[in-house]
Amino acid sequence: MTNIHDLVIADQPPPEFYAAGLEIDCQCARCGSSMDFHRCEEWNCDDGVVDSDDDDYELARRPCGTCRGRGGWHRCLSSPEWCEANPLPGREQVRRGKIEWFCVKEWE
Repeated sequence: MTNIHDLVIADQPPPEFYAAGLEIDCQCARCGSSMDFHRCEEWNCDDGVVDSDDDDYELARRPCGTCRGRGGWHRCLSSPEWCEANPLPGREQVRRGKIEWFCVKEWE
């Protein structure tokens, strides 16, 4: 089980991070830079779901193949060159684009 004080490298934050009174944030797991959420630009993607015709000519909803049903993806805001040249200590083997999730207390 993940502790809410842990830093977690994963595609999505763990369920424990969704507790009341917490805000989930993330950074680049390689260099520590801020991340930005880039919305999927697939022409028929609607928050990760696409409509497609199946064999019965009915519309079927399925996860988008481009964003894998996520509606977009996070990306490091630093240039690829800077991120590759400046890994955090011990993160030299972490690939650019990996996400490190963490929790902070929400402002009261």
